[in-house]
Amino acid sequence: MKTFYKIIFLILVGFSFQSCLVSRCKRPQIIGYIYDSETKKPVDNCKVGETVSQSNGYFSLKEKRYHQLTFLGFEAPNLIVNEPINKEGYESQQIQFMQPFGGGLKKGALHNSDTIFIKKIKTN
Repeated sequence: MKTFYKIIFLILVGFSFQSCLVSRCKRPQIIGYIYDSETKKPVDNCKVGETVSQSNGYFSLKEKRYHQLTFLGFEAPNLIVNEPINKEGYESQQIQFMQPFGGGLKKGALHNSDTIFIKKIKTN
C-alpha cells in the first residue's frame, strides 16, 4: 500500500512541476480594405501597421507569435491589438480589438477587418 501512495505522490509532484513552452498569438493575421469615406473608392499606399494597401485598397498584416514558458492549468493572456492606419491627407485611424484568452489562438488565426473608411482632412 505504501508503494501505491508513493506512486500517486510522484505523479502529483510531476504534474505540479510540469511546464512547457507554448506558442502564443501576439497578433492574428489581419486583412481588410481601406476606402475613402466620401468617394467610396479604394485608397492605395495607405500605411496599415507595417504594410501598405494595394491599388484596390486591400491590406494584409502577417500573424505575429511568441513563445512563453507556462505551467499546466495557466490561462492564455488577453490579446490586445492596436494597429495604426496613416495616409497623408487623411485622418489617422486605428484597428483596435481585444479578445480575452486570445493569446491562446492557434497558429493561422485570422481577423477580418472588412472595409475601413478613412476621412480626408478638410483644408480651408
